[in-house]
Amino acid sequence: MVTKKPLFFWVFHRYRGLQLLLLVVIGVTVFFRVVPLELQKRIINRAISLKKMDLLFIYCGFYLGAVVLAGGLKYLINVLQGYLGEKLLYEIRTELYQHVLRLSLPFFRRTSPGMVISSLTSELNGVGDFLGSAIAVPVINVLTLLTFAGYLMYLNPLLALLSFAIYPLEIAIIPMLQNRLNRLNQERIDVARSLSNTIGEAVAGVREIQAHGGYPIEKKKFEGFTARVFSLRQRMNIINYGIKFSNNFFQNLGPFILFLLGGYLTMAGRFDLGALVAFLSAYEKLYDPWKELINYYQDFQDSRIRYKRVMDYFDAEPEFPLAPTDRKPYELRGRIEVKDLDYVAEGQVQLLDGISLHLEPGKGRYSCWMEFHFTLNRASSWRWSASLVVEKAHWRWFWANCIPTTRVMFCSMIRS
Repeated sequence: MVTKKPLFFWVFHRYRGLQLLLLVVIGVTVFFRVVPLELQKRIINRAISLKKMDLLFIYCGFYLGAVVLAGGLKYLINVLQGYLGEKLLYEIRTELYQHVLRLSLPFFRRTSPGMVISSLTSELNGVGDFLGSAIAVPVINVLTLLTFAGYLMYLNPLLALLSFAIYPLEIAIIPMLQNRLNRLNQERIDVARSLSNTIGEAVAGVREIQAHGGYPIEKKKFEGFTARVFSLRQRMNIINYGIKFSNNFFQNLGPFILFLLGGYLTMAGRFDLGALVAFLSAYEKLYDPWKELINYYQDFQDSRIRYKRVMDYFDAEPEFPLAPTDRKPYELRGRIEVKDLDYVAEGQVQLLDGISLHLEPGKGRYSCWMEFHFTLNRASSWRWSASLVVEKAHWRWFWANCIPTTRVMFCSMIRS
């Protein structure tokens, strides 16, 4: 059942060939991200220091080529991520919608249509964006971090270790703030759904509101939910800005250490200027994948909560399968005859009592489908105390599970 599938099921069991291609492109991209750092060092120490114009042009040409290739590959990665995310989102929505259509009538009686619509549309948008980057973002950024860290260790191990010392502090602070943000986000989703229900009820019953002057009551209900949404979003903003403040602070703390200690080592003759420039450039680039990993962690937490909320909301066993498993589907023929049909709904509500119906091919087909839907599926949980005779029909076979108490016409019921 689709509601039992974890979030990463869609990542590990769908489009593996495309994801393998994405990983190959990522590996090539990481290489071209590191090449410009070494070229910076050689441009300063060899071309500029030795005043060799030929080396300067060669190194600058290689540098420009590496930058263009890295940018082009990054663009390709983003396109593949977007395509993959949209494909996975399409599959989630399709399977979930198919599941929702087979849920029992009591579920829909206690569920607002607006809630179902928002769950299948807006609430899943962020999940699709995350799934597209679920593998690419951590892989490319972890590889980039490790590559840059190895290059910094190659340039100066002491300076590199001091630069890395600030990251454990950020690792301890960010998850603590994120956990608090997750709890507020869960509450915000629940309140937003209640607000959606309130609006849907008001629109559906606007005639009664206008007839009985219920404006103050509806206004009070609406203001209560919007005030809670406002309060929750403000608290979430405070925590979000706190996370950004922590990121910016630690980002600027690193260069302070590098300028202080690296400048001292350079003036003491223990570190050349080109290596210091390359070290500073590598450290600045080191923060980009780190920041993307932090953003990935936040997106993962948000998507996990959204996905779980949506799936929990529709986590109910369908009342009947889409197709029978122990036989072939019935082939209907042109005559339908129903004798003494009784139907008792949930709560022992008698909807039909002794109904008989006889239809010949080509007669009354429209009114029949507007008035009645029959379950001819033996796997259904409904029990019918009637005999049913079915022969060749000229309309499409429907698997239905109810006889509605009100007449509802769908566009697929009438054909020219």
